[in-house]
Amino acid sequence: MCIRDRHVVENIMKDKKSFKILLVYPNLTMMLVPSLAIGIFTNLLKKEGYIVDLFDTTHYVSEENSSPQNRVKYLQAREFSDTNDLGVRIKTNLLEDFRQKIMDYQPDLLIYSVVEDCFNQTLSLMEQISDLDIPHLVGGVYPTAAPENCIGNDLITCIGLGEGEHIILDMAEDVRSRKDYKRINGIWFKDKSTGEIVKNPRGPLVAINKGQEPDFSLFDESRFNRPMGGRIFRTMPIESYRGCPFTCTYCNSPMQVSLAREAELGNFLRTKKMDVLRDEIAHTVQLYNPEFLYFIDDSFTARKKSDIFDFCDMYEEFKIPFWFNTRPETCTMDMLKRLKEVGAYRISFGIESGNEQFRRKVLTRNVSNQDLKSAFDVIAQSGVAFSLNLIIGLPGETRELVMDTVEFCKTIYGFDTVTVSIFTPYAGTVLRDVAVNNGWLDQNHITTHTTTKSQLNMPEPYLSSQDIDELMRVMPLYIYFPKSEWPNLKRAEINDDQGNEILNHYSDIYTRDFLKQNQDDSKVWVIDGGTGCKSNPKDSFVLTYDSPVRITDDELVMLTMQR
Repeated sequence: MCIRDRHVVENIMKDKKSFKILLVYPNLTMMLVPSLAIGIFTNLLKKEGYIVDLFDTTHYVSEENSSPQNRVKYLQAREFSDTNDLGVRIKTNLLEDFRQKIMDYQPDLLIYSVVEDCFNQTLSLMEQISDLDIPHLVGGVYPTAAPENCIGNDLITCIGLGEGEHIILDMAEDVRSRKDYKRINGIWFKDKSTGEIVKNPRGPLVAINKGQEPDFSLFDESRFNRPMGGRIFRTMPIESYRGCPFTCTYCNSPMQVSLAREAELGNFLRTKKMDVLRDEIAHTVQLYNPEFLYFIDDSFTARKKSDIFDFCDMYEEFKIPFWFNTRPETCTMDMLKRLKEVGAYRISFGIESGNEQFRRKVLTRNVSNQDLKSAFDVIAQSGVAFSLNLIIGLPGETRELVMDTVEFCKTIYGFDTVTVSIFTPYAGTVLRDVAVNNGWLDQNHITTHTTTKSQLNMPEPYLSSQDIDELMRVMPLYIYFPKSEWPNLKRAEINDDQGNEILNHYSDIYTRDFLKQNQDDSKVWVIDGGTGCKSNPKDSFVLTYDSPVRITDDELVMLTMQR
């Protein structure tokens, strides 16, 4: 009997022990570290007695190279091998394998966890089994940010908005007991009899201090292997708080805060108690023996200073190397030294733009270049390895603004990698609205992850898609080499025989002398009258801020509006 027929004729309520749920995780190729959300869902559903399995797309090929491999290509990470270093076997038959999984497993409920980058992939998966009558829930960041677009698709009958912990349990119970979903807070669904879209109210925020130890047992073991600082670590994710206190216009985390406030649910920003966090770490260590932990918090040190020291005292018993993202202005020397003592292996710092005016007014990053530089002087002296994160192709950005970023990075001492990302206009972000309102992006556009091509169509004097492609080839080289080499690097932006020859020449030097194979290797810092990467805090570089931020006053008002 096929699945469609089984669901039609089976009218009795199933026991939980025979009710099968398939978690579907559409993911970018080789975007490693297992999903914490999937781990939490697995644990919650198993505790309720359900049979749970997983279909994960991480190891399937996509149209573009994997994000980690593209970071190597663009000189943002050290080389590694998918097969030899990570133990990965790349798969090719995504849609066929998914349908076969469905036919073999015979799930009673499908739960998709979806970000915008993978929404099109999700639709392809759903289309592959559209002839089967299997109840489903599509949840995650994208349905929360763009619910009308999601529920408006013919393939989708039910979406989840906001946090999923309560929703998945209620959904499983209502499908199992054949109820009509009307009691489930946090979902929109299409009424089977009328076709009407029913919009249930948002549910309460999750009490993250009640203990939600993740279960990663459904993931392939190779998913745990991640390149970091020139080594491969068995890596697990940890969450110490949920939400973000900042309002960056390129990020959709502020959206979650705003939506929770609008629904009168309280403050979306919640911090785990130290004993709860300790128990979750101990649980992860005991079950999965990680070599490395990744704290997925939006900005790890954006909390009371005393909380950081409490964390360090707690973490003393583990001392497992760990990595986190944060903002430089939230770090102090005593904090960083203590974090390093207990295992801080590296930190990723977002600068995004080096033009102070643009960063303040367009990105709502209200910190001066001088304060950032002072913070990085402290960070470099702490001895913790760190990388710089930049974004190019932002709405209203010009080549002059990009070069301001390059010159500002030259004033920073001690970083060992530079990560350059192309701006992605995610739903729920202020800058997506700016791009749409200016006609630079179609309002129905579904953003996809890219490391090679901008999704905006900006006219002069702003950066074109070709401009961004060309700058991506050489950004770390502009930052590293002195200005005397910039004419050659400008030629290397062009993807032709001569440009590629020049690019390979400078890339070889950069990889050999600076990038190295391990973050602990000594590096050669280029110095030329204050240009090039700094070798010590005494070197100076004079910045100018006369490059115009070519964006209208009306746009700036929109950018700085409270969401």
